[in-house]
Amino acid sequence: MTEPEFETYDTANFATEVLARRGLTLVDFWTDGCVPCKQLSRQLALLAAELPPQVRIGQVNVRDNPELVARYAIGTVPTLLFVKDGAVVESRTGVDRRQVLKKIVATHA
Repeated sequence: MTEPEFETYDTANFATEVLARRGLTLVDFWTDGCVPCKQLSRQLALLAAELPPQVRIGQVNVRDNPELVARYAIGTVPTLLFVKDGAVVESRTGVDRRQVLKKIVATHA
C-alpha cells in the first residue's frame, strides 16, 4: 500500500499556504519512521475523500522544520492542528479514528 500524498508545508510556505488562507486546514506534524504517523496519514487519506473541497490537509515534517515545531509547541508526533482563518482552533495528538476527526472538522468548517 502506498502512502497518501498531501500538500507539504514548511517554514517557507506555512504563512502563505496555511495562515493567510481562509477556511479550515488540517496540518499533520509527522516524521519518517513514526508508525503512528503512518496510521494517521491513512486515516487522513480516508477522511479527505469525505471532506468538502474547501477543507485542505497538509503535512509538516518535524525534522525539517524545527522553527514550526517550536512555534506551535509540538512535543510529540503525530500532532494534528486544525487551523481556521489563520488561527489554531483545535489540536490533537496521537491517532484518532476517522469519525472523530470528521466530527471535529464539522465543528470548525
